[in-house]
Order: sequence, then C-alpha cells, then structure tokens
Amino acid sequence: MMAAGVAALSAALDMWGLVELEKLAYAASLTPFISAGVREYSREEVFNMLKEPDPYEKFKEIAKAAIEKNEKLPEPWESLRMMKMPKKSEEEELMIGRSAELYSKYREHENYRRALFYAVLALEEVFAVYRTALREVAASLKEAVEKREVGEEPFRRVMYMADLGRLTQLAKKNEATFEEALSTLKKRLNEYAVKYGLRNLLDVKEDVTRRLTEAKAPELSEFSGVNFGVKAYAALIAYREYALGRKSPYGTAAWYWLEVGGSARLLYYAPKTAYSEAKRARVERPVAVEELVAEGLRRLFLKPEADHCNDFIKLLGSGKLALMLEKETKTSYVFRLYNV
Repeated sequence: MMAAGVAALSAALDMWGLVELEKLAYAASLTPFISAGVREYSREEVFNMLKEPDPYEKFKEIAKAAIEKNEKLPEPWESLRMMKMPKKSEEEELMIGRSAELYSKYREHENYRRALFYAVLALEEVFAVYRTALREVAASLKEAVEKREVGEEPFRRVMYMADLGRLTQLAKKNEATFEEALSTLKKRLNEYAVKYGLRNLLDVKEDVTRRLTEAKAPELSEFSGVNFGVKAYAALIAYREYALGRKSPYGTAAWYWLEVGGSARLLYYAPKTAYSEAKRARVERPVAVEELVAEGLRRLFLKPEADHCNDFIKLLGSGKLALMLEKETKTSYVFRLYNV
C-alpha cells in the first residue's frame, strides 16, 4: 500500500505541475503600470467611490478629473481610464493582441467599454476578498506539514510530517470559500448584464470557461472571441488553481495580472496575449515543499466529499503521515510514505 502511495503521490505532483525547478525571482514590486506620478486616490478608495447607483457614470467623472489634473489613478482604474479616454500616445498600446476589427468595435461602441468596466468591477470586488482568504488557507496548509531533519550525517534526510485531519478541514474550508467567491462573481456579472443590457458581453458560459482554464498555450487563440464575463469567471478559477499548484497558461496569466492589479488588462487582452505578456514578465510564485506536499495530499485524498478520504485516514489510525524525500527530478519530488 505504501509503495502504491509513493507512486500515486509522485504521479500527482508531476501531473499537476506542482514543482517547477525553474526558480525565477518573485518581483519585489509588481506594479508595471503605476508610475511615480501623483495619484489622488488609492485602489480601494476608487473602488469605494464607485459604490453608487450608476458606477460607470461615476467612473467617467473620476477619469475625466484625473486627465484634467494630469494624475494617474491606481490600477486597474488607470488602465480603464486609458481604455475609456485614451490619449493619442496610448492608442497604439490598446491594440496589442487585438484584431483591428475588434479594437475598432471597442472604441466605437459604448457597450464594449461599459461591459469591460462592469466585468472588472465584479472581479475586483470578489478577488479582493478571495485573495485574502486564499492566502490564509495556503499559509495554514503549509503549517499543517512540519518539516523535520532525521538521522545523522552523512545519512541525514528530510521528512515531512502531515496532519491529515487538519489538512482535511482546511481543504473543506478552502473549497467552501472558493465556491462562495465564484457564486458571488457570477451573481454580480448577471446583475450587471441584466441591468445594463449587456448579456452578450457578460453572460458566463461555463463550458467555455472550463475549456479556457484547461487550454494549452497553442489552444488559447481559439478563445480570442470570448466575452468579458467568460474571461472574468475563468480568471478566478485559473487564479485559484495556480495558487494551489496547478499551472495552466490561463492560470499563469490570471496569477500575474491579478497580482499586479491588472484585471482590466487581463480581461481586455485576448487570452493568448494575456498569457504571452505574463510569460514575458517572467514572474513566478515561489512554492515551499511543505505547500507541495499539502496540496498533493489534498488532491489525492482530501477533496471534500471524497469517499476514500475517511477510509484512508482510518487506515492510518492516527491521521498522521510522514513523507521521506527520496529524490528530486526536473518535474517532481518523489517521497516514501510512512504511517506515524
């Protein structure tokens, strides 16, 4: 049983891409758009100012005032300002990754600008809350796996002690938090779609969303025509998967753009362009081995309502598991499993 467990864990870590040995520095300041210019409001202050009966009209007032004062708004509001009221010097940048036809449609039709605004507004509202909750869960997942060094030199080895009971509770909490965030996002998008007549631009098609989040890089060009609602919904799913270890092209894009406050760019760009720009930025989230162990176990045994979860913990008796690091490959870590 233990040998099978080793093989399964190794396969899971490799399959989900949980280990990336390409150690890229995590940027100290993830703010590619915000210059050192004077800004009147913080990101949160602008968001709070938009809590009015017609947020879009209020945003136009804020954007106009920023232009008149030659000030920059914090992201994502500055990018939205540029997309709504671009200066001549900014128009060329707006065409990155867009066909001339779609760019022209965006510039000429107010509904496209309005839909992008409300998609960003909905995503920002949910993401601000979810990112905080996800980071708390991720920190707890890491703490639920204790790193120990055992043995004497030259045979000293690293062992990871996992508390499966605590990991199970955290997995359920994480799942519940995510489902609530996803439900809220879909609700907001639907509200804006109905209220402002933007269904064709904000409606979420879950089958398309799923395919986008799972698409490989060469397949992203197939999604260039998806609407803002689909991209926003897919972004939250892909961000969560990336944060918990599963890397996909759109997950890479979602992680990068949302972390730097670039939700407007993420939703404006075609998925292929959003991914290409994120990849070019070469920003990665560093992951500790303890997090990889916790996530690997969660995916194998601790998914909420998984039938084999309780049986596996009962089989262990104590609900504790020790993993001895056997070897490290280019794509995975291989462990030997022990019952404590």
